[in-house]
Amino acid sequence: MCLYSVMVWLLNPFTFTIGTRGNCEPIVCAMILWIIICLINGNVVQAAIWYGLVVHFRIYPIIYALPIILVLDPHSFQSGQKPCLVNWKSSKDNTSYSRKGVSEVDGVWTALKTIFTRGRIMFAMVSGSVFILCTGLFFFLYRWEFLNEALLYHLTRTDPRHNFSIYFYHIYLHVEHEFSVVEKLISFLPQLIVQLVLIFRFAQDLLFCLFLQTVAFVAFNKVITAQYFVWFFCLLPLILPWSKMKLKWEGLSCVVLWMGAQTHWLLWGYLLEFKGKNVFLQLWLAGLVFLAANTFLLIMFIRHHRYSARIQTVSASNFRE
Repeated sequence: MCLYSVMVWLLNPFTFTIGTRGNCEPIVCAMILWIIICLINGNVVQAAIWYGLVVHFRIYPIIYALPIILVLDPHSFQSGQKPCLVNWKSSKDNTSYSRKGVSEVDGVWTALKTIFTRGRIMFAMVSGSVFILCTGLFFFLYRWEFLNEALLYHLTRTDPRHNFSIYFYHIYLHVEHEFSVVEKLISFLPQLIVQLVLIFRFAQDLLFCLFLQTVAFVAFNKVITAQYFVWFFCLLPLILPWSKMKLKWEGLSCVVLWMGAQTHWLLWGYLLEFKGKNVFLQLWLAGLVFLAANTFLLIMFIRHHRYSARIQTVSASNFRE
């Protein structure tokens, strides 16, 4: 099963088509996978360095910050030690230690020490310093042009060109109207809500959480292009071995549904782009179908997820800050 899971990435037509057309997405994916390896090996500082670099390189991995911080729990990560990995079978195992920790705290100071641990502060400080250093360097070289194109542009981006996103048609109809900052930022609200729900439900199952976050982030984004699919394809081999989904029925139906929804959208996109047909409304409806297909896939993965390698918590008697 592990071999077939790796083939999903290596032999995926999206992977080698997008990765060989001068796109940097496979490099970003490799950096994210290396961050996961560093965390599994207990190398928090190295993971933080690479994380700060990858967020500078590509802004979307910023969504992984909160689950990584949450998983850097003092009950799991000891200074200079490799964390133990166990199989996560239910959410009850996930929350048992946290409830116990809350009942044992004596005062606000102890509670704050439990939250703001050495590992979490170190990860935040190191990754933030690397990001600020890289951003500051390129701001010195290219000034505001770099800052706008690399960071600020994504916050207020309005792309009237047709894409998989459900927002494109509204933007196209109001392209001559200058959107306010509030209107531009309001589209992030559904995305933010979904991200927070997934994080607080699945954060302790880090690999599965990162995968769900990425799929949801792409599905609810203001702009969706084919290269964004590579972002979660690289994480798919990490969770497939722990899924109860059978390839013959559920798995194949999910693949057919996702590819069918995308092909349906591409058909209307072809009629618009190459034939000059006025099919904007049909294209937007196809975008809604594609969003529904991605949502269905998220539900299917969650329902069939069995367990995943996670970081084992140590007992309170053995814990030392």
